[in-house]
Amino acid sequence: MEENWQVLLKQNIVNKYIQNPNAKEWVDVNFSTSGLLNLTLVSNNFFGLSIPQRKEEISNLLKSEVPHLSPGFLSLYTPKEAKSLNISPPQISDRLSPITWQDLANQAANPQDQPQLPQQEPSIPRTVTFYSFKGGVGRTTALTHVASILAMGGHKVVAIDLDLEAPGLSTAFKLKQQPKYGIVDYFYERSYLPDEVDPSVLITEIFGEAKIPNATGRVFVVPAGYLSLDYMSKVDDLYATTVIDGNQNLWSIFKQEIQEQLKPDILLIDSRNGINQWGALSLIQAADEAIIFLFPNEQNKQGMELLLKSLQSLKNLSINFVFSPVPDLTKSGLDKVKNLWFFLLESIQNQKDEKYETDSNTTNNISENNDELLVVPYLVPIAFADSYPIPEIQDYYSKIANLIDAKI
Repeated sequence: MEENWQVLLKQNIVNKYIQNPNAKEWVDVNFSTSGLLNLTLVSNNFFGLSIPQRKEEISNLLKSEVPHLSPGFLSLYTPKEAKSLNISPPQISDRLSPITWQDLANQAANPQDQPQLPQQEPSIPRTVTFYSFKGGVGRTTALTHVASILAMGGHKVVAIDLDLEAPGLSTAFKLKQQPKYGIVDYFYERSYLPDEVDPSVLITEIFGEAKIPNATGRVFVVPAGYLSLDYMSKVDDLYATTVIDGNQNLWSIFKQEIQEQLKPDILLIDSRNGINQWGALSLIQAADEAIIFLFPNEQNKQGMELLLKSLQSLKNLSINFVFSPVPDLTKSGLDKVKNLWFFLLESIQNQKDEKYETDSNTTNNISENNDELLVVPYLVPIAFADSYPIPEIQDYYSKIANLIDAKI
């Protein structure tokens, strides 16, 4: 495969300016998401040159190497200057997996800096995130029906409401008993309690069991929390990237404890839509698999383009698309859906081809296993329902459940 120009540029800078790494010479090249080159270069070649002279020299080099490139921040020092300013080479992070949208954007903009990691086995229990770029596409409705179908198939399911800014999963299900707390209370204590104080909100107090008639399995629901002014304050104070005990985050602690307590077969996450911290936690940190819901229009098309571009560095995430609610099931309506579906699949393949280095064992398996279109029509019973599931419309969600069931 043809070498990437970004890699060649960095190597040429190293060849010209890094004569002796032992003399504290080093270079850090980073491309912003808008395509600007940010360069930090520490070299003895700059000795005796003024800052304008250094920048002119580097700018001339960049123009000769890559004429179309626009420089961003150019930080150019001698080793002595770097030492006096306490400027050191960037540390290699122990955290190789992205956890925020910014992480994904930076990785997508700098694929040459990303290590080729082996595929990891899906976590236990398998976590499936129901996500949408835009709201109003039936994501929560689908989750409740898929959860009940899986339970009727004998599985133990835990449904988690991470749509913290607009929660509703606990009212969508009919619960035998409302839990005392929600996941917001659970996260909040673990974020702010002193290390020596044990949390008072226990894992056993944040879930309730849903009533699923004729089910041989079970569905447990973890609500966001009881809606109150206190809830609003806690959500505003929480950070999805909070690190606990040095190496754990909010999600990893929750998942470990819910596994120990309930031993579920599958976790289903109702994610916040759009680009925000809780959507990032649901889709980037937590998910082994994502079911992405979208209405077939231009807004969703543009949102999906951006999402897929950012997700290209996630090696282990499996994604399927569900078009919902589709008001026109005639041939012309379905043709519009299919055109958008094929566009998304083609976008995924093009992004794979453009990556600097790919491997058949590490490529992202987004939608590659889709062998039929997943469509949920506009359903009048859903619009007037106070709770779910609605037995007479279960069949519309069985294909989604079957996809998940096949991987449990």
